[in-house]
Amino acid sequence: MKKFKKVLAAILASSVVLSFAACGSKDNSSGATTSSQTSTSTAAATTSATAEKDPETGLPMMADRNNPITFKVFLRDPGQAPSKDNPVLKKITELTGVTMEFEFLVGDLQQKIGVMLAGGDYPDVVFGEGAKFVDAGAAIPIEDKILNYPNLKRHYEKFMDKMKAGFGDGHAYTIENYNAYENDPPIFQNGGSGFFMQKAVIEESGYKIPKTVDEYFQMIEDYKAKHPDIDGVKTIGFEVLSDGWRDFCLRNPAMHLLGSGNEGDVIVDQNSFTASLYQITDTAKAWYKKLNDEYHKGIIEAETFTQNYDQYIARLSSGAVLGTFDQYWNFQKADDTLKAAKKFNRTYIAVPIANPGVKDNFIDPPAAITGTGGLLITKNCKNVDRLLAYYDYLLNREVQDYLAWGVEGKDWVKVGTNGRKLTDERREIMRDTAKKREMTGDTLWQYTPKMQGMYDDGTPCDPAASKEEYMAALSEYDQNFLKALNVEFPAGILSEPVKRADYYPVWSFPIEDGSPAKVANTRFIDVCRKYDPQLILAKPADYDALWDKFVKEVEAANPQPYLDEVNRQIKEKMDAAKK
Repeated sequence: MKKFKKVLAAILASSVVLSFAACGSKDNSSGATTSSQTSTSTAAATTSATAEKDPETGLPMMADRNNPITFKVFLRDPGQAPSKDNPVLKKITELTGVTMEFEFLVGDLQQKIGVMLAGGDYPDVVFGEGAKFVDAGAAIPIEDKILNYPNLKRHYEKFMDKMKAGFGDGHAYTIENYNAYENDPPIFQNGGSGFFMQKAVIEESGYKIPKTVDEYFQMIEDYKAKHPDIDGVKTIGFEVLSDGWRDFCLRNPAMHLLGSGNEGDVIVDQNSFTASLYQITDTAKAWYKKLNDEYHKGIIEAETFTQNYDQYIARLSSGAVLGTFDQYWNFQKADDTLKAAKKFNRTYIAVPIANPGVKDNFIDPPAAITGTGGLLITKNCKNVDRLLAYYDYLLNREVQDYLAWGVEGKDWVKVGTNGRKLTDERREIMRDTAKKREMTGDTLWQYTPKMQGMYDDGTPCDPAASKEEYMAALSEYDQNFLKALNVEFPAGILSEPVKRADYYPVWSFPIEDGSPAKVANTRFIDVCRKYDPQLILAKPADYDALWDKFVKEVEAANPQPYLDEVNRQIKEKMDAAKK
């Protein structure tokens, strides 16, 4: 009981959200640049690489490479910046004169952003929370600027309507660095939201694929009873990440049980296109009651609600966690750690969990940029044109190959006419987080404009789009595992992706800070963060009364202004798509 009270107290304390007032008004001027920036005509000259090629790599060089400049980039993600000795980043700096200084998130994201906005101390580039910077007048519009650079223009022009619609004022502010596909890639596995299960659990069940919540947890219970520890570590049945903005792992499952794609804080009727709250539905009540049951059975541990992201990743990386609800990209580093340790049976696969009679709907079709995500250039950027010229340089195909694939023969080889796969040595490097960071261009590739999917000639832009690489990377265990499931790829056990409506997804909608909608949404989320862990940890006899109290507090928080704004934006985006 003492342990329970300590955990509950920590949960309640963590539900208090610090807010910071953003300074300044929204600036819609496309000329919001500093005096140190060069003119557009000068930019046109600097965007072109010289005819001279680097003798070592054969890559083009930028004309301004002897005029060094450093851009500071803040990233919403926790992590570690590559060292100055990274050979790929050193080479790119040598060829361009540009150094990218990455600052990864430490601590609470909202607190960091609040302090940054309140003090007006912005880096050159920000990745994450773009709407807050736009609302504060800290971002510069880029829709006209990027069209002055041939590679940027070619890459983004087809997405420009959605980029300009993203923030509702007719300007594009973020340069999308994910999902701006050249051509759609094949889908090998679920890279987004899902109920993930350790492959060993499925293997031991005779390769049964659970399709309901009850089946999912019964398999976990059975395996845990038979294997109370794994490699000397106590077996954990199910993890629930609740740390900061990543607490979507705690809040979102009911949405998917209802058969929805990932919308964020609402579910949208696909006939009327109106939004509602799934968090107070009967499905949500049953979901948290199931987690309550599993907690009292010892399948869920109370510490899961107070641990931070790094602790969560460490637990999954141990191989002792049997299941989690998450987005794959959010815990992929744990999966990679298990692969590097050759613990392939301890890696995870997404399973098609939904309410009985409901079709699972986890996989999004490709090419779904949001219009609000990506790299935002702040008004403090020391030289916007030099930065855009650098981004334009990176979008040269041979530079993209260097960053994403490495050097031909050393890091990758051709397969057939257009296929590619990594060498065994490079593949092992990519599975090791530290080696990937220090020996490849992955960090730069991740956080700059990039080519993804398939080139027009059928060549994969990066290893994630290569069927040849996917098949070559499969361990013997995984080959046999997929064969036993009678599928070619892990995505084969999930339903095929369906075309998303033109507004999709709601989570990408900008909600202006300080607006009635934002206040309502914040209040609502705070109530969820307060009660969701309590519902799971409550005495079973107290559950129904606590649920009723939760619903009443949600209603008292008055989420309607948020729903009204979401419905307004849905209609606006759907109407725009008809024109």
